[in-house]
Amino acid sequence: MRRYLAAAGAAALALAVAVPLAARAAMPDGGHNLSFYQPVTYDRMTGNKTNLPATAPDGAVVYSTDEVVTVAADFRNSGDGIKSWDVVLRPVNGGTPSTCHEDEALQNGHYPSTVYINCPWDTTRAVDRTHQATNTDPVDTQNYDRNWHLNDHGPSVNGKYNIEVTVTNSGVTPLLGAPIPGDQQFTLYEDAKVPRWRQVWVNNDVAAPSGINATYDAGSARINVTWAPNPEPDVSYLVQEKVGDGKWGNPVTVPGTATNYSRAVDQPGKYQYQVAAQRPAPTADSGGAATATKKSAYVASGVVGIDQVTPPTTAGDPNGADGSIDHSGDNGVILPTDAPGPAGGGGAPAGPSAKGGPTGGPARPGATGAVTRPSGPSARASGSAASGGGGEAEGEGPDEGFSSTLPFNTAQDGSADGLGSGDEDPETMGPGFVKVPKPQDARAVLIPMAGALVVFMLAMQLMVWVRRRPATVTAGGDDFDDWMTF
Repeated sequence: MRRYLAAAGAAALALAVAVPLAARAAMPDGGHNLSFYQPVTYDRMTGNKTNLPATAPDGAVVYSTDEVVTVAADFRNSGDGIKSWDVVLRPVNGGTPSTCHEDEALQNGHYPSTVYINCPWDTTRAVDRTHQATNTDPVDTQNYDRNWHLNDHGPSVNGKYNIEVTVTNSGVTPLLGAPIPGDQQFTLYEDAKVPRWRQVWVNNDVAAPSGINATYDAGSARINVTWAPNPEPDVSYLVQEKVGDGKWGNPVTVPGTATNYSRAVDQPGKYQYQVAAQRPAPTADSGGAATATKKSAYVASGVVGIDQVTPPTTAGDPNGADGSIDHSGDNGVILPTDAPGPAGGGGAPAGPSAKGGPTGGPARPGATGAVTRPSGPSARASGSAASGGGGEAEGEGPDEGFSSTLPFNTAQDGSADGLGSGDEDPETMGPGFVKVPKPQDARAVLIPMAGALVVFMLAMQLMVWVRRRPATVTAGGDDFDDWMTF
C-alpha cells in the first residue's frame, strides 16, 4: 500500500512541476503579460461599478488635458519581477514627446510581479513625468495615485501619436527550469503580428494672435504689420487687408517663424489689417482630413491713414534703387505689389565688353596693359565679346576645327602641302620664341633611303652567289678560294 502511495505522491509532484512549466510556455513572452485595461471603482453603498478614464482606443481623436494610459503588467505566471516601466507618447511626424517613467522598489526582497501602470497625459503639452516607488507604495492597485515629478517642455504638436509601452523585468532563477535574465524589455503592441504600436490623433485648438499693430513708414512708402508669436510649435498665420470701405482681401499665409508682414503702397487712403493663426488638425492618414487645419478668429489692427504717398528717394538709399526694404533679418513677407526690380529679373544687364584692342587682341583681366597678338598672317581674327555669341571666353571667335596647314606663315612658297622646299630661312614665331627651321619635304629623305636599301640587297645577293660558286681554279692558282672559305 505504501508503494502505491509513494508512486502517487511522485506523480503528483511531477504534475505540480510540469503544469506551471506548461502554463508558462503557453503564455505570451513566457508569462510576461502586458495589456491595456479599464480601471473601475465601486460604490460602497450600492456596489455599482463606475469606469474610470482609460487609454483611448486605437485610431481615436484626443484633444484634452486629462487623457491617460492605463496598462496592467502581470509577470506572476513567469515568476519574474518588474523593475521599471516606461510610456512614451511620441508624435509620428516629429516633435517633443510626453513620457512617464517609474522605478519599482524591492518588496520583501523581491520586485513586484504585478504593477498597474497609470500615465497621465496632457495632450496640449510635452511633459516628462518620473516617479520613484517605495516598498510601501501599492503599485499593484488599480487606483494608486502617484506623486509625479514633472519636467514641462512647452506646447505639443498636433498630429498622429504612437503609444509606446515597455516594461523592464528584474530576472529570476527558479529551482526548476531555465533562469530568466533580468533587464529585458517587454513591449505592448496594438498588433503583435505586425508589430505596431497603438496610435491616436491629437487635435487641439489654436489660440488667436495678440498684439496686432500696423504702422506706415513714409520714407519707404511701406506699411508694416506686427504681432506677438503664438505658443503652438506648429502654427502659421493668415493676414488680410481692407482698403477704405471695401471688403477684406484674400488671406496671405505667413510662416510661423515670422511675426510681421510688410506691404508697399502707392496710393493714399485708409488701410486696415487682421491676422489669424492656424495649425494642422488631421484625423486620419488619408482623405481630406489628413490636410485639415484649425483656424483661430481674426484679430484686427487699427486703421492706418495715409494722406500722401511720396516716392521714396533712391539716391544713396541702402535699401535699393526701388526703395524696397531689406527683410532678410525680420522674416517678413512682401506682397507682389511691391515696386518691381530691374527689368529682366536677372540683375543689371551686362555692359559693353572691354575686350579687344588696337590689334584685335583681348585685354586680360588684372593686366596693367593690353597684351596684343602678333600682326601679320599668323594673327587670329578676334571674336565677338557680346554675351550669347559663339566666341570663346577671350573673344577669339568659334573654333573652326582641324586645319591641314600650320598656323604660322603657312604655304608661303605656294606648295600644296605647306611643307615648303626646305630652303627657306627659319621663321620667327613671336617675341620670346626660338627660331625653328621648317622640316624638309619627305620625298627628299625617303628616295635616298630607298636607293640605299636596293644597293644593300644587291650586295647581299652577290655575296650568296659567290659563296655557292663551284671551285674551278687550279692548284697553281691564287688562294682566292681559301680566302673566301673563312
